[in-house]
Amino acid sequence: MRGVRCQRCGHMFSLSRAQLEIALEELANGEKSHYTLECPRCRHIVKVARHSLERMRPRGEERG
Repeated sequence: MRGVRCQRCGHMFSLSRAQLEIALEELANGEKSHYTLECPRCRHIVKVARHSLERMRPRGEERG
């Protein structure tokens, strides 16, 4: 998995496979281009672009 870095505090964290699938499903159903989540350290909202989430998907998985 690739990590996500908070723009405010610089904390690096990663998304679990389940979180990644939920994020990609949510973006596929809507017209959003970014998925938002909170930094676990400072609670700042972090935006992750759709193409970044696609790159985080493990190799060999189907694209939906």
